[in-house]
Amino acid sequence: MPAVDALLDISILATETRVRGIGRYLADLAPALQRAASRAKLRVGFIERAAWIGAGQIETDADAAIARLLSTPKPEPRLAWAYRLRVGTARATRAAGARLLHLGFPNATPLCDTGCPRLLTCHDLIPTLFPEHYAGLTEGGAVGRRALDRRRWGSAAHVIAISQATADDLMHVLGIPASRITVVFNGVKLQRWSAEPGAADATLRERYALGERRLLAYAGDADWRKNASGMLRALERARRLSPSADYALVWAGKLAAGRRQRIEAMARELGIADSLKLLGFIPDEDLAALYRQAHATLFVSRAEGFGYPVLEAMACGSPVITSNVSSLPEVAGEVAVKVDPEDAERIAQAIVAVEQTAEARAQRTALGRAWVARFSCERQAEETLAVYERLLA
Repeated sequence: MPAVDALLDISILATETRVRGIGRYLADLAPALQRAASRAKLRVGFIERAAWIGAGQIETDADAAIARLLSTPKPEPRLAWAYRLRVGTARATRAAGARLLHLGFPNATPLCDTGCPRLLTCHDLIPTLFPEHYAGLTEGGAVGRRALDRRRWGSAAHVIAISQATADDLMHVLGIPASRITVVFNGVKLQRWSAEPGAADATLRERYALGERRLLAYAGDADWRKNASGMLRALERARRLSPSADYALVWAGKLAAGRRQRIEAMARELGIADSLKLLGFIPDEDLAALYRQAHATLFVSRAEGFGYPVLEAMACGSPVITSNVSSLPEVAGEVAVKVDPEDAERIAQAIVAVEQTAEARAQRTALGRAWVARFSCERQAEETLAVYERLLA
């Protein structure tokens, strides 16, 4: 392989992280970045797989590498991926002749000197901000996690933050200078998320046994910051505020068995077990159809580095109810309804107040599409490339 100017690691797509926000980040960024770099006469390569011995697998065709990684039938355990990457990154970087290494998921810091500057993408500092929920004994608790983050981000040549909220946390919590941080918002593919019905729409309700209920869509995991309790309590209150509406929370996302059981138990305690549908992981075409048919999309997280579902749902014409904290006001703009994530009553009131007339929906769709257009993958790639060029210069 001819030498490259910059190397982006996309190998995390071989693990289950590929179906989460970070997987979305890399799978959408890499092809757009390759196109932008080609126009700028900059050579970009991609680490498809690091190796224990040797250079590993480095690819210059992002689409081909991503297709192979996403088609792996059995995702690789993330711990195995992390240790191999820590050992093999330096060799891969030197073999590619790279003058810049970009780690889009920097949770596997290379053990050896890579021989070039490291650019890291910071998605959030949530484990450091909320150590009681995310910093376990294996990380040394709150003190160990903060030390880990200080070393990780402090040793980087530069950091891309995916929101201003994340950049502010890097500066105020870890003391990273503003001069070493660039905010580059994530990109969203408007071709994937559209208000126009697709092939999946006609059969969605039948395939997932959703009936004719008023659907409240949610896509994501169920860890503490995602605020499952807030959504479920709001669902219970909304059903009491408007008994005839027959609301149902439709949850899309792969959940660990323990988290699934906890959510189901919470729904039973609130008396709304029959109003909760846990779909597990569903393909994007079905998720887009769910957004289009939803009475509203809920994304009332306690903390987010970005929040893809807010923009994806907007682009599909769904009313969005999100949080007024963390990065979500930046991402939602003035298009979504923003509420206190701890105020279940206010979330419920927002659900009931959603206007569903044809005129209101058309206006909301137009506003949403115009807002989401600001977050294109092409804009993200160009701004990421500008960081590359500054560092390479």
